[in-house]
Amino acid sequence: MELFWQLIEFAEQTGDKSVGLFFSLLGALVFYIFRLRPKLKFGRAHNSRHVINTSDSPADNPDALLEIYNEQFFVSNEGRRPANNVSVVLSDFPRNISLNPPQKVSYDRLENGECLVNIPFVAAHELVTLDCVYLNQRAAFICSVRCNESVGKEVEFFTVQKYSIWIYRLLGLLMIFGVAFLIQVGLEVFTTPIP
Repeated sequence: MELFWQLIEFAEQTGDKSVGLFFSLLGALVFYIFRLRPKLKFGRAHNSRHVINTSDSPADNPDALLEIYNEQFFVSNEGRRPANNVSVVLSDFPRNISLNPPQKVSYDRLENGECLVNIPFVAAHELVTLDCVYLNQRAAFICSVRCNESVGKEVEFFTVQKYSIWIYRLLGLLMIFGVAFLIQVGLEVFTTPIP
């Protein structure tokens, strides 16, 4: 707290120079926080498993079961700038990949069996889904997502029940009241003289 008051005293002594420096630093901070860049987020939407018997007589051939495992991954660009040359690395090479919205993509097998999916373009605020089908194999996941400008961040994906707009407005109002209460308590703590 003493450092804060020393800074205030220094600002009063230097006058306009300190105010100019403060606004220059504040402007640089605002430009840094709100700079245009892609923000990639990725995760797993859902998966499904189906077991199909390919033999007419399962008792004669117990190995005739075909396990079809489907994983759906998503890559989202939450930024205000498009992401170019997005690379998605999957842990295992799938039997089939379906991309939505459709784009011309390339697939490469890496040395350790991973699958590199090169997506040329993901627009700002666009969601790209990858449906991957695996046969007799499970436990696939996304190892990494990156583009020229940023590295992706993994997020948990879960479904949420959608409520009416009035519930969301009430929750927003309660959050505003909570922040106002915190500011009020903070001002009382800092302005109350210590006996």
